[in-house]
Amino acid sequence: MTIATLTDRDVAPVVDDRLPARVSPFVRTPFRLLFIFLLLVVSAVAWRKGTYYEGGADGVVVVKAGLGVIALVLAGTAPRRGAAWSELRAGLVPWLGLYLTIGSIGALLHGSGFPSLVLAARVGLLATTLILLFRCYPRHQVLSALTTAMVVLATFSSATGISSLATEGRLYGGIPPLNANEIALLMSVPLVCLVWRCLHRVATTKEVLAIPPLLGIVFLTGTRTGLAALVVALAILVVMAPRVSLPVFGLSVTVLPAMIYVAYFTPVLDGYATRGDTASVLTLNSRTVAWQAALDYPDGLTERLFGVGLSVKQIPVSAMYRHEQILDSTWMSAIVQTGVLGVVALALLVIVTLLRALALPPPYRSLTVGVLLMILIVSGLESGLFDASVAFVAFFSFAFVAQDALVQKVGGEDRP
Repeated sequence: MTIATLTDRDVAPVVDDRLPARVSPFVRTPFRLLFIFLLLVVSAVAWRKGTYYEGGADGVVVVKAGLGVIALVLAGTAPRRGAAWSELRAGLVPWLGLYLTIGSIGALLHGSGFPSLVLAARVGLLATTLILLFRCYPRHQVLSALTTAMVVLATFSSATGISSLATEGRLYGGIPPLNANEIALLMSVPLVCLVWRCLHRVATTKEVLAIPPLLGIVFLTGTRTGLAALVVALAILVVMAPRVSLPVFGLSVTVLPAMIYVAYFTPVLDGYATRGDTASVLTLNSRTVAWQAALDYPDGLTERLFGVGLSVKQIPVSAMYRHEQILDSTWMSAIVQTGVLGVVALALLVIVTLLRALALPPPYRSLTVGVLLMILIVSGLESGLFDASVAFVAFFSFAFVAQDALVQKVGGEDRP
């Protein structure tokens, strides 16, 4: 009598859609990986208020560059436990390279070559480090380490800048001096991950208890666009969830009437939107002044096609009390910095990334789409998405995951 033996290939794997939902700021990750992400996020945030790189190499520039190089070396020498080179999808990398190349060409033609080349190199350094991390570590560990580093940095900066609530009316960072909107983004991405785990019924008690404090910090920053983008991301998680547990459904039924009451019968929402000053709502009008100036800024054909370089952060405006203004929009910045060709490259990058994110299997589909859309919404009114910034690090990481629609083995590479 012959006894047949079954191999792993003969047995169809049992799919548990809750098992891969392992991305969380509270998941333990390798120390090297977490340390690398701490270096990346610290080197990507601003260390000085209102200062933009225009060339040169002072102490801050050198130290931040050094942190980035250390992160790259640590990523390049890490033991490989992630995907092989042959399994990594190029995805958004060619489009990003095209965008940086266009911006560099525009800078050389405009005469601002050196600072723009330095900024392009910094973005390339961040992207290369992240690619190496995805090769060396499973994807769920990479995203978990990213969100942990974001929470650590935002918490420390918020704690050292808590006095800004009394002086500014909003929560700003102390060390480093983070902008309120940047703190909100640093907290929002981990917050989306925690809610995502709750919807898939794998969240721990610690993770559930962490949601109100993180949401409270986002609220204290007073960010309006960031809060709206966060709500959209959370709504996407709920809509795309395969099933909603009874506790989550009951909480939603309870919270919805409370939100309607607060919005229509209390001054809380109105006060948050106006920040105690109706004139502050007109800040969007202030942005549109810069946006119109951005559309009119290019003088010649080469500037319209290639832009004037990545180092241009402010442009002349014709407005009361000011002659220059920050662009305050990633896409308007791209028009000035990289011209029409750069905007087209970014648009194709975003479209391809979102389409591939929608092709991911659950549960990573809802998480990836939610985080990417949240960051893209914020980028409409804030600059820096495709610069050396935390927004870029987060967007590139989740976009890189979106390039691969295959499911990795649970016991090996976590290929969502």
